[in-house]
Amino acid sequence: MMRHIFRPSGKFFVSFLSALCVSFLCATAAKAGSGPAQIQGCDPAIWAAMTAKAEAQVAYDRAVTAELINKPDSVLTMTCFSDAAGDSAKNGGAIFSGDFTTQLQTVMTVTGGGSYTCNQIGTLENKILTAGIDTGAPFATFNDLMSSTPPAGSGTDFKNSWTASGTEFTNLSTAVNALTQPTAYNFSNDSSSCEVLKTAGIVTSCP
Repeated sequence: MMRHIFRPSGKFFVSFLSALCVSFLCATAAKAGSGPAQIQGCDPAIWAAMTAKAEAQVAYDRAVTAELINKPDSVLTMTCFSDAAGDSAKNGGAIFSGDFTTQLQTVMTVTGGGSYTCNQIGTLENKILTAGIDTGAPFATFNDLMSSTPPAGSGTDFKNSWTASGTEFTNLSTAVNALTQPTAYNFSNDSSSCEVLKTAGIVTSCP
């Protein structure tokens, strides 16, 4: 029996469907290759300002630490090493050729005349315990950080550390001034990051 010339066979349908699938996949791949529309990212100036703010805050924290804690020159200072050396030069030397305090003085400065009382660690501990709140370590507002001006009531150690960190405050001022409308907000009364965000309208309240 002769097949009708216009009647498609099963192989024809399979071939047709295969070609259709290949065409669809190629079109899909081409569309995917073009990629989605790019989303505009954050302004790099905002990141620069945030980084500068963090560095300025660290500089402020260093100034507070310098005011509250009188750090020793070295660990040996905490052990009253110069006194211990003087004690060894006098009493230890007596075991051998005699007191060599004078000779030791040519190498380092020693104190003590054979006995001493070391209270350096206790003094530091008392300083930390009693100076947890120090009027010489005031809060710094955002405007203080921006202007590089030590806040009112700063102690000597605080001021010295603050002045030594002038670069961080200058960088903050430069970064904030690079933002759009840098003078639109008044941060003069803000003493925390949350208050700065509130003034800028980012948050509505602070804890």
